[in-house]
Amino acid sequence: MIDFLRYRIPIRVKLTLWYVLLLAVTFTLFSIYLVARFQQSLRSAVDTSLQNTVSKTIATLDEKDYRETGRLKFDRTAQTQIGTSVFSMRLVSLDGTVWDTYNASDRVADWGPMEAGVTSQKGASEEDEWRILSQPILDSNGQTIGWTQAAQSIIPVIDAVEDLQGQLFLGIPLILIFAGFGGYFLASRALSPIEQITDTAQKITAQNLSRKIDYKGSADEVGRLAQTFDQMLERLQTSFERERRFTGDAAHELRTPLTVLKGQIEVTLSRPRNSAEYEKNLLELSAQVERLIRLSNALLFLSRSDQRQISFEPVVINLRELLEALIEQIQPLAHEKELKITTKIAEELSVYGDGDHLISLFMNLFENALKYTPAGGQIAVTAVEEAGESRVTIHNTGPGIPHEQLEHLFERFYRVDADRSSQTGGTGLGLAIAHEIARLHGGRIEARSESGQGVTFVVHLPAPAA
Repeated sequence: MIDFLRYRIPIRVKLTLWYVLLLAVTFTLFSIYLVARFQQSLRSAVDTSLQNTVSKTIATLDEKDYRETGRLKFDRTAQTQIGTSVFSMRLVSLDGTVWDTYNASDRVADWGPMEAGVTSQKGASEEDEWRILSQPILDSNGQTIGWTQAAQSIIPVIDAVEDLQGQLFLGIPLILIFAGFGGYFLASRALSPIEQITDTAQKITAQNLSRKIDYKGSADEVGRLAQTFDQMLERLQTSFERERRFTGDAAHELRTPLTVLKGQIEVTLSRPRNSAEYEKNLLELSAQVERLIRLSNALLFLSRSDQRQISFEPVVINLRELLEALIEQIQPLAHEKELKITTKIAEELSVYGDGDHLISLFMNLFENALKYTPAGGQIAVTAVEEAGESRVTIHNTGPGIPHEQLEHLFERFYRVDADRSSQTGGTGLGLAIAHEIARLHGGRIEARSESGQGVTFVVHLPAPAA
């Protein structure tokens, strides 16, 4: 039963029930307070009325009557209290003898003690209750000669309170019913974007991520949820498209060397050959296998990078020595293309990182510069330490890269010139790997280029102190 209530009741019904429950508790507490204050206010009004009546009555008493007859009596012509059955008054001597009464004082069963103040006493019937005010009568010398007692039935007060309670008892349920319908309407209206989100989510598949909620309402919590959902769909669509492109490019890159391998093997086996021809074909096969190994390693690195499973063992590395060793390694290749390599590396230059990964990072950048720098060109390597980071700049001369393509350079399998990349053996993964390694070290790579001014890559790596 609990599971049914928890999972089967629509959220708009739950919101409405909680709303009605909160209103019911609020109205109940307010009604209790209102009735108590109303009853207290009516009782205070009765006490005030008694006080005014008694004060006026004492003012009309004639002390001469007391001296002549030994008793006092009411001046009925001066009474301002309406003579009703709910009001009585009497004059009493100090010994308790009743001198005079006004308006059926016998209805009051017990007038209470002769003490100044207001008391509550029962009447002739069990339901009857009276408020009784006793006040002493003073002569001209300030001596007490008697008492004035006035009684007011509070049955009208009780009736008024009960009438208010009855109206609240009938009115509150009607208000709650109206509030329930209103709350359900408002909850349904507020949650309508949620239904739209649900319907849209049910229609979304990996092949169709273009659907959007396109919420046009106010920018409240639900509106922000709808906008966030649309933004999530856009990110998912971008990620899926990137993965599709990555998968297609990877398949294409793998198919090319495999096709070459298959073709060369078939040609080699088609007829008997001498040892020189077999050696030549084996060397070509070895080159294709090497290309497959490089491509497989690159794909494996990027896959582990996406899953945050790359081995990372940082130590303090002398960046100057590392760069000089790598430049010395590529010098023969630069000499073959008649390229000039110039360096300007700071004497004291170090970083905190993984040596193998940093070698891969800079070798990818150097190989990229070697491939795309025309014969007779120049590669300039500059490395300095500024503002708590080591900055390595690699600039190569050449035609440059269009500005609109710079932001895509570090995407996987992206090529500025597909034909040129094919000729140079590039797969479009080198810069993507370099970018991931820089990010792994807490750094970044930026690319700059202007038409006819070549390409500049700037690697920013945190210094050991940072």
